[in-house]
Amino acid sequence: MPKGKKRGKGKGKGKGKAKGKSKGKDQKTPSGDGETRRLLKAYEKNCVMTNSQMCPGIRKLLRAAAEENKLVTKFILETVPLVKDGDLPVLFEPLIASLRQERYKHIQDIHIWDYPMSYENIASLAGFLEKSFHPMRLIELLDCLIDVETVSRLSRSFKFCEFLTTIVLDYNEFGDNGCQSLCNGLVDNISVLSLSLCYCDLNIPSGKYLGDIVSKTAIRELYLDGNELECEGAIDLIKMCVSQAELEAFEREEEAKRAEEEKLIEREKESNKDDASGRSGSEKDSNGEKSRTGSGKKKKKKGKGKRKKKKKAPPAPPPVGPWLHKLHLADNGIDSYGNDGTFAPIICMRLFKKLLMNSKCFVELDLEDNSIGEMGGREILDGLTARKEAKLGGCKVRTTHKMTSATFNAIVKQGAGLKKKGKRKGKKKGKKKKK
Repeated sequence: MPKGKKRGKGKGKGKGKAKGKSKGKDQKTPSGDGETRRLLKAYEKNCVMTNSQMCPGIRKLLRAAAEENKLVTKFILETVPLVKDGDLPVLFEPLIASLRQERYKHIQDIHIWDYPMSYENIASLAGFLEKSFHPMRLIELLDCLIDVETVSRLSRSFKFCEFLTTIVLDYNEFGDNGCQSLCNGLVDNISVLSLSLCYCDLNIPSGKYLGDIVSKTAIRELYLDGNELECEGAIDLIKMCVSQAELEAFEREEEAKRAEEEKLIEREKESNKDDASGRSGSEKDSNGEKSRTGSGKKKKKKGKGKRKKKKKAPPAPPPVGPWLHKLHLADNGIDSYGNDGTFAPIICMRLFKKLLMNSKCFVELDLEDNSIGEMGGREILDGLTARKEAKLGGCKVRTTHKMTSATFNAIVKQGAGLKKKGKRKGKKKGKKKKK
């Protein structure tokens, strides 16, 4: 048989084996002996015992995953309206009990929407989070009637969460006292990067609590839309970040000066060498014979074997300190009607200007629905212009349109790209009108 034909046949066999191997790999159970199926059965059983119904979304998700033998990492629990007599409610306890009983370690994200979380429910969730067995990354509790006591209990569990990066507590009106308790619980956590407290009835004191926690932890994204921080609270929130940004800008300038001085020294050395080259020409000619002899020959380096691939180092932990990347303060009463007077928005925007022109890591700022005025808008525009000249990278900015069209259009042009955060189900909480 010709060699070419034989090789072709061999290739065909190899391909067939490869396909068989890949098929066998796909048939292996990624969930590890039907963990999802066992979790589904435990959830059904616990719902029967508590006289409740399974959350329709979770039931559908678990059944589909059990049939395909896949893992479920994201759970969304939401209430179901009781239309007629005999309809059973959706409860939180059967789900959390099932996850505990089956020691389901694959859960990463948990979302709870429009569910009235009692203190007992929060205590159960906190106890679940305190087990390092569960690598939770995201917790979202939207409109769950969380008050000061419950947020205090929940926040005490955050120091045990080594993988938690995102906390969303929007539409829970626990106020400044709740914000203080939350920040006290976050002090010992170094993994949380994003914190969302939109429409949580936060006022001026919360600005100080949040500014303090940003400077002591790794939090770099804050979403605070729909509160009442006003100018004073916003200033307390960012003043540590502004100081850090100014220090880093000064260090960058000093580094640039040192680099320029080193270049000048190198140029002087090169010019001195060129001047001395005429004098040393005769010496080079006399030593030229040596270079032709064997003593002047360079030894060839022996060829080395294949280099071993270096293992990728694990990612470094996020830096702890006053570095903000994203800040959303839409609809926060930043205007001239507060206790600080007419010039408060200008003073506040001047701080934001310093943050924009000096902070290299700052990439998003949302000040929509705040009456910062023409002067405040000019401060933001000057910050964006200085940032561009310093080549610090772009920053997405959104402000109110209540200023001259020239200033507003210039801000839109330089800070374009920030999309409005969509509200789930078009929900919006009303704010109290100022007296």
